[in-house]
Amino acid sequence: MKKVGSANTLKEVSKAKHRILERYFPIWATILGSYHHLFYVDCFAGEGVYSHNEPGSPIITFRIANKLANTRNIQITLVYVEKSRHRAKRLGINLTSEGNPAQGVQYHVIAENSKEFTKKLLQVILPSLPAFFFIDPYGHPISIPIIKQILLRPRNEVLLNLMWFSLNRDLNNPKVKEAINKMFGHSEWQKQLFMKMHGKEREEKFLQYFCSQIGAQYYLEFKVRFSPEDKQGDKTKYYLIHFSNRQKAVLLMKQIMWNLGDEEGTFDYSASHQGVLFSRTPLVQELVAYLRKTYIESGQQITFMQLQEETYQLPFIEKHYREAIKQMEAAGEVGVDRIESKKTGIKGKDIIIFG
Repeated sequence: MKKVGSANTLKEVSKAKHRILERYFPIWATILGSYHHLFYVDCFAGEGVYSHNEPGSPIITFRIANKLANTRNIQITLVYVEKSRHRAKRLGINLTSEGNPAQGVQYHVIAENSKEFTKKLLQVILPSLPAFFFIDPYGHPISIPIIKQILLRPRNEVLLNLMWFSLNRDLNNPKVKEAINKMFGHSEWQKQLFMKMHGKEREEKFLQYFCSQIGAQYYLEFKVRFSPEDKQGDKTKYYLIHFSNRQKAVLLMKQIMWNLGDEEGTFDYSASHQGVLFSRTPLVQELVAYLRKTYIESGQQITFMQLQEETYQLPFIEKHYREAIKQMEAAGEVGVDRIESKKTGIKGKDIIIFG
């Protein structure tokens, strides 16, 4: 059966969410699928195919799940939720054109409002089973109370597309106030300081408030700016935010987001290297200075993995921590008890001795 393409063209900046998903999803499924039946839920699935036959998130995840089921013997249920019956029907056609799912893979196309369906789905999925929710709405996401329900389960994760540009316009629009009330689950957001702010300050404070309302143990945001052809200047289009309660999950996502930024370490994407005016790539010496200030006098002993977990919001990944610790070891500022690595290496279980 021939695929039915959408009339919508996938802009280059919008591909960032698919690049993160297609890199993270197989690793997530491989790690957790070794022990558990998995659930993947696409809350705003769309038609699965864009113009020029470019795959959307349903086709991307369906293909990955089939490959993993054939090579890794995982068991996974894919749930694609699309409110529009017309788009859901086209999605079904596009998935059918991919062929039969591999043994161990099931998929369901649900033509319902994800904001209501997710509540019902959480009553069906066993709390002990890992579930990954991809929330990529056309406008406002499903409500924060529902996202909090998802994340009450320790093995659940959420990758959320927060459409900042449109949300920012809506914040002071009385006609949209009730919709934002529903998104937050209350009206207290109207009294927050960001409502009196503008520009980057408002953006930063709103993002902090939004993430604090969800209350996940860990979260990482990846900023996606408009493409130069959009002629919006250096404005943020949306944020991809990963919420989880597992240390390994946040460090893995951090590694993936880092490698997809316009420049190494920016966590910032514009589909154009020229879009970055000044390099914001953090230097290893900045990490060394932070570790000296925070840990040296404490005399603390901590594993290399725990050190990364405690400081996960710093803009550094594993290779930078390793280089920083090696520098400090050579200077006699730290000791390394090599439990896992050999000679000069540094791995997760090795103990870093400060002071």
